[in-house]
Amino acid sequence: MPSASQRRFYLTRPTLFEVTYSINNWMDPQVEVDKQLAQQQWDALYQTYLDLGAHVEVFEPLPGWPDSVFTGDSIFLYGKQAIASRFRYAERSGEVEPQVQRFEERGYTIHRLPDGVNFEGNGDAMAWNGRIFAGYGVRSDARANNFLAHTLNVEVLPVEVLAPHFHVDTVLCPLNETTLAYVPSAIGAGSLKMLRSLGAILIEIDDEEAGKLAGNSMVVGDTVILSTQHAPRYQAALQAAGFQTRAMNLSEFTKSGGGAKCLTLEAYNPA
Repeated sequence: MPSASQRRFYLTRPTLFEVTYSINNWMDPQVEVDKQLAQQQWDALYQTYLDLGAHVEVFEPLPGWPDSVFTGDSIFLYGKQAIASRFRYAERSGEVEPQVQRFEERGYTIHRLPDGVNFEGNGDAMAWNGRIFAGYGVRSDARANNFLAHTLNVEVLPVEVLAPHFHVDTVLCPLNETTLAYVPSAIGAGSLKMLRSLGAILIEIDDEEAGKLAGNSMVVGDTVILSTQHAPRYQAALQAAGFQTRAMNLSEFTKSGGGAKCLTLEAYNPA
């Protein structure tokens, strides 16, 4: 994977974040977000990235779109190419065009999905070893995978995501060039067979810790940034495999089904 100094992340300030609707099993509009605590947790994640040497750019949130704090879902960046998302739920649809405009201004070539095809950006696409893991089944459509492969000229490894999880970045985490963490119970049988055929070292995340979004981790260098402080088994397995760990308290964002990875848009570079 690229060195920390080569990693470029984008975050969105959490000042307008709240849970006002429910489009996944984690969301309950009756559960109030502690906005002061959310800001403190976001600040801690931002500072962690800076401490680890990553380059971070910060966006302002989009009024009327409280989930715009989850920067990674509305677009996918690969080299100087970008795939604009199409959200399955109207509650997030307004996030896409402002994000497209930001990256057009930054010199990206924007690609639009065929009509009727859903795809949810970094939430359902992750670069690994010159290939892309692409989630489908709950939010993104399998038809998006061929579009990604053709448009970006890259091999796409489809991963069927099983409910209640909804994005691949909550059930699969590339840790380095040879190691993947995954949630076996949240991935379709055919996709599990594919993952196990890659020759990578596989670290399992169990259902309980996956439900706390332990799999929604970010990795910078040999440090895994966990989205929860309550995943002792996963954390121990990471440490046994030689990784450093930083377990964050991102409890307020978990209320919307998101963690460190969901909060972060990464500009991936082709191998």
